[in-house]
Amino acid sequence: MVKYRKWVVALIVLVIIGGIIGFVKGVNAELPPDEDLITLLQVTTLVKTQYVDPVSFLDLFDNYAEAGTLNAMLENTLNDKYSYYMTPNQYKEMQIQTKGAYGGIGVVIGLTDENKVVVVDPFPSSPGYLAGLRPGDEFITIAGKEANGMTTEEAANLLRGEPDTVVKVKLYRPKTEKEYEVEIVRKTIDLPTVTGEMLEKGIGYTRIASFSKRTPEELGQKLSELEKEGLQGLILDLRYNPGGLLDAAVDIASMFSSSGPVLFVEGRSGVRQEIPVLKNEKIINYPVVCLVNNMSASASEILSGFLKDRSLGTVIGQQTFGKGLVQTIYPLFGGGALSLTTQRYLTAGGIAIHEKGVTPDIVELLSEEAEKEFLPLNPDKRSEDNQLQRAIKELKRMINVPKDNAA
Repeated sequence: MVKYRKWVVALIVLVIIGGIIGFVKGVNAELPPDEDLITLLQVTTLVKTQYVDPVSFLDLFDNYAEAGTLNAMLENTLNDKYSYYMTPNQYKEMQIQTKGAYGGIGVVIGLTDENKVVVVDPFPSSPGYLAGLRPGDEFITIAGKEANGMTTEEAANLLRGEPDTVVKVKLYRPKTEKEYEVEIVRKTIDLPTVTGEMLEKGIGYTRIASFSKRTPEELGQKLSELEKEGLQGLILDLRYNPGGLLDAAVDIASMFSSSGPVLFVEGRSGVRQEIPVLKNEKIINYPVVCLVNNMSASASEILSGFLKDRSLGTVIGQQTFGKGLVQTIYPLFGGGALSLTTQRYLTAGGIAIHEKGVTPDIVELLSEEAEKEFLPLNPDKRSEDNQLQRAIKELKRMINVPKDNAA
């Protein structure tokens, strides 16, 4: 009887799937490249079973029949810019980037409050820098596609590609109020995600540009170097950091505490799950100040929220971006992948920050001119960076660094 019921259930499922396939084929006979029926069924099944909120199969297939592509279906059904389908080539490039080396133009990008994709930090000597891209430049088109409304992930996927291939971009420079267009030859980008140096006696500075698989190791190495130079207090700069891998943020958080939660996650069931710190042989025991701004997002907010909620560091700057969603990457049979929001996260103190952000312990705003020029990314203008200067002042108070005696 049990086996019979299983066969009946299986038969019903097959009939339903067959009906769906017939429905889709009848409405939209020509499927786009990389989007065969198997891929369609994988994506819709994953969304139905794994998405953070309940979703109707009927809504998915209605929207697919109307829009004709997987990403249009996802956008119209979920209204979630972080859930999207990646073609095999896009998925391959994403895998390469998270390892720390990739083919691209060598710029960090971000989103403004108006959802414009902008150049945040062109790496020195990178293809983007040599082509003339500068902090604050706004993308108008990337590879022939309108940039307005794109997520940073979508824009990055278009900018990346095989080394020695060309990507054409059109940008607007607010400072001169002029547009310009340029073709950039992609190169292999293999740059560290962590930089740092001693700013003055006892005070060290590290900047994390993004969270990749290599970031925890890079940060550990940089801190070891600074400690040998007499580090007594650390400035951890997460400004303009769009995020990255959750695991990397948890690894780094575990450098600051040996117990307790790093964050909490909640899936469709609403059950709250604790993500604890990892075992770490060495725990940072010197004062820490963490700098954030409105472009600090995702993994940056996990780490800054952890430091704030656990009283492990003082957070200075502006309200962060407010991305409190966790995406899971699902590889698909055809070689592509699905990025799908599967959980919401709360900071270590149980605070939901999605579309709210992390509130700094000390609010310190940059001037409008400094924001337009992305001044904090210019090492030559650190004396004009009032957020950094406030961090130095707070660290000096914490560690009570004596002034050097005049000769």
